[in-house]
Amino acid sequence: ADPLYEAAGEELAKRAPVDVLRNASSDVLAEIVDRHVPKRQRRTQELAIGSDNGKLLIYDSATGSSLRTVEAHSDLIRCVAYSFDRSMVATASDDHAVRLWNTDTYACLHTLQ
Repeated sequence: ADPLYEAAGEELAKRAPVDVLRNASSDVLAEIVDRHVPKRQRRTQELAIGSDNGKLLIYDSATGSSLRTVEAHSDLIRCVAYSFDRSMVATASDDHAVRLWNTDTYACLHTLQ
């Protein structure tokens, strides 16, 4: 690897000015993420889908493979939404409950009824 390229990439990641990143290629942005964002914080390939039987289905959107199934509700899940940092996902169901889930463990953090 080119030491100058590595040093420039590290400096760019430290400063990350919006005007520079706006024009950066997807390869440069991907490298910055790979080097500086812990893997547990990356959920770009994970996709949560609500089912008609109350299950929350988690897929790898890049491969289409099933990652896990969560027994989330007792009825149709109408809505699924990730938090901005993708550390949590919320589900709303016809069972009149809204649940907040931790996306590392898929443990239920809170239920609103």
